[in-house]
Amino acid sequence: MFKATQLSTAVRLGLFSAALGLSFGAMAAEEVEETNKEESEKVERIEVTGSRISRTDMEIASPVVVISAEDMKDQGFITAFDALQGLSQNTGTVQGNEFGAQGGFTPNADVIDLRGFGPGYTLVLLNGRRIAENPTPYNGKSNFVNLNGIPFAAIERIEVVTQGSSAIYGSDAVAGVVNIILKKGVESTTVSAMMGTTKDGGGDQSRFSLTTGAVGSNYSVTAALEYSKQDPIYARDRDFMDSVEDNPAGAGPLSRGILVLDRVTRGYRDPGEQKCIDSGSGYVYADREGFGKYCGIDTTGDNTIKNERENISAYFSGTLDINDNLSAFADVMYSQMESGVYGSRHFFSENLFMNTPDGSGNYGTRDYVLHQRIFSFDEMGQRKTNFDESSANVTLGLKGVIADNYDWKVYYSESRMDYESRRDWFKEEAVAEYFLGEIDNPYGLYNGEGKVGIYDVITQDVRDGVLGTQVITADSYSRTFSAEISGDLFDMPAGAVGFAAIAEFNTQGYDLIQDDRTLNNEGMGWYGLTGTEGGGDRDRYAVGLEVLVPVVDGLDVTLAGRYDAYDDATTDVGGRLSPSVAVTYKPIDEFMVRGTWGQSFRAPDMHYVFAGNSGYYSSTYDWIDCRVNDYDDDPSFVPSSGNCDASQFKGTRSGSKTLEEERGTNWGVGIVAEPIENLSFTLDYYSIKLEDIIGDESAQAIMDLEYDCTYGLNGKDASSAECTANQAKVHRGAVGAPNEGDLEGIDTTPVNKSQYQQDGLDASVSYKMSTEIGDFGASLNWTHILHTKYQATDEDLLEDIRDDKDNSEPRSKTSLVLTYSYQDFNMAIRGDRIGHIPVWEQPGENYDPETGDVVKVDRLDAYYTLNLGMGYHFNDNLSLSVSAENLFNTRPETDVTHDSWPFYNSFAYPGAGVGATYRAEVSYKF
Repeated sequence: MFKATQLSTAVRLGLFSAALGLSFGAMAAEEVEETNKEESEKVERIEVTGSRISRTDMEIASPVVVISAEDMKDQGFITAFDALQGLSQNTGTVQGNEFGAQGGFTPNADVIDLRGFGPGYTLVLLNGRRIAENPTPYNGKSNFVNLNGIPFAAIERIEVVTQGSSAIYGSDAVAGVVNIILKKGVESTTVSAMMGTTKDGGGDQSRFSLTTGAVGSNYSVTAALEYSKQDPIYARDRDFMDSVEDNPAGAGPLSRGILVLDRVTRGYRDPGEQKCIDSGSGYVYADREGFGKYCGIDTTGDNTIKNERENISAYFSGTLDINDNLSAFADVMYSQMESGVYGSRHFFSENLFMNTPDGSGNYGTRDYVLHQRIFSFDEMGQRKTNFDESSANVTLGLKGVIADNYDWKVYYSESRMDYESRRDWFKEEAVAEYFLGEIDNPYGLYNGEGKVGIYDVITQDVRDGVLGTQVITADSYSRTFSAEISGDLFDMPAGAVGFAAIAEFNTQGYDLIQDDRTLNNEGMGWYGLTGTEGGGDRDRYAVGLEVLVPVVDGLDVTLAGRYDAYDDATTDVGGRLSPSVAVTYKPIDEFMVRGTWGQSFRAPDMHYVFAGNSGYYSSTYDWIDCRVNDYDDDPSFVPSSGNCDASQFKGTRSGSKTLEEERGTNWGVGIVAEPIENLSFTLDYYSIKLEDIIGDESAQAIMDLEYDCTYGLNGKDASSAECTANQAKVHRGAVGAPNEGDLEGIDTTPVNKSQYQQDGLDASVSYKMSTEIGDFGASLNWTHILHTKYQATDEDLLEDIRDDKDNSEPRSKTSLVLTYSYQDFNMAIRGDRIGHIPVWEQPGENYDPETGDVVKVDRLDAYYTLNLGMGYHFNDNLSLSVSAENLFNTRPETDVTHDSWPFYNSFAYPGAGVGATYRAEVSYKF
């Protein structure tokens, strides 16, 4: 649409100039025609994401996907995130709202993951400029850009470079670039109102927007204001995830609402039905086969699968022509969002060492038991996290022309994000006072002599005494000063040599502050809760040059290089050059061959460097415990996930000042063809490789090595330096303690450790046909992963994990869009296909009984969804559009091995539980 607008302007200029020529005679006509030719050429030059050199063709060597605001609206999307999530190249798995309600460090963030490298490996720009990263790190570790604060009403289009572009944009652009371009030059006022709901209930949506602007002889202004609201969707709103009966692996037991577990026999202590009733919890007398009786509750429907949100945002853009060669520009965007994530219930679960002087306990005069109580909503309320997030982006700049041939631009851009979260949580010392008692033994275990017994009624005084509010505050910023110049250097027989040069200074920083309790290790923290904090600043200097050389007619070579130098006063990353070479060969207008090669480097994420002492909860396979307690220390035991259950642990981590940069290489080759009018297709091969990737040490790798060291397997010696250092990272119950040998904690630290590379194919086909009964169109986009290779450490093999049982990234993604328009009516049908992914747990017969290796991987069927959009223009001013997302309310194939909520792979299928969503929007243009 952008290119067509420029061309239509050129055509109008040509017609007007020709008309003038007729009145002034043939000679004047020739002069005007020549002038018009120059103007036309000037108008048609545009800047495309992926290159800083303005050119006359949208197709460049780097593959670029363009999504217009109308495309998004017609295809049933209402946010930039929705549209980007649907990209076929966006194959990586992410933490969706479903996971966020269960925990996580960024439960309200919307991220994309091009090529599976991770959210932080795709550079996100706003109008071509960097924006502040989210001040809370993804998964508590790495930085990224949050996409949820951009007003839809202000979006003109999104341009996505689907391969590495570090030579043009800097070290962040490893897997690709997303450039969200906002509206400019609006000359009318449009008011829109949208309402939406879901087929199965919950998630009602509303959005109201105003877009206006004016264009004068030497100025233009555009402004947009938008308000949106989204109600939450609870799991209890969906009948396939609201009960333990929905478990595809078979109805599971009720949650252990009130439980006393004998830690020696590993059986439940039978409370009797009356105790469950007298507790006032409303829980029922339940039985778990093989374990015993307890007071149970079905908590399956507690969590939200779509967050509650309310957002108001504003945008302004303006330009002013000071003279023929100089103009000023500015744009401002502000967003304020309040959100809510509803999690499960408050609880405590603790091993106790209770006094039994009469010797009735299971440990002499002591009783070693687990007490657990999950509190009902009436008792303690539901866990809810409230988020208050705001973002602001401001750019001021000048641009012009010097020497009649060189375009220049300088600007200052500042972006900020502010964040606060608040949630009710149990105070650690209050839990001890009311439920756990005191520590009167050398093992650090409570004696169970609290004020409230495990089956006692919970009063308002107890609730008031035990609950507090955790507060996390964070902010981040990015400030950039940039100077650019571009133009033609000189002429060659095949055309002019174009260039673009840039000098850039950027400073960025963040602060993540936990309240005094979150990281407290002295018994005055939040019960069962930890977090991560940190903060720091760093500067980056960059210079870059891009040169387009028309070697012969139809053959263009673009050479680019960018040098980025980092200064964070802590690491030795320093600077590095990122070069690239791009070639396009166009023997005829209808066919082009293109190829690219480039190198990249990526500085460590700031939180990998500046994280303070932090904690996290996770799970891992404890092979030693499994062998000793479940297999009676059988030497023939084979460690495998099919033989053992995962163990929970508390991990600790902090940043590292010794990290080095990540180094990458990417290349690709492809064709662009238009064999007949209105039919075009592209086919591209891509390969992206990144080495020395920074990540936390793997807890599972630490446990694997511990097992080998303990039993002298795979050439390991328990007394070696390697085994000794590894053992220091694992914390277990002390010898002689009741919890002797139990896994308690694992220490990890970030290191440059791994290599990840992916290669595959991207293809697209587009066709348009105009007839007397309307205009038809079809567009197909397809991505197929050929190889995904991963090397955990230098000592490990580089393995192809594309088909690995633990790789939930689909091997292919496809979208097909069919469009039809006739007079004032338009319609679009979009179908999406997510390829096969592994089942959640491989059945036992898929494992080699001797080695524990998986010899076969069962996979789920592809997942299909269909969106529908229709619009009608009643007149030049009034229009109505309706849309349906996931029209037929389809869900992924039932995975009979997925025995944990939400009963589908929410990382590969985020939002799949929402189902069909219907929306209607009316717009009026003044």
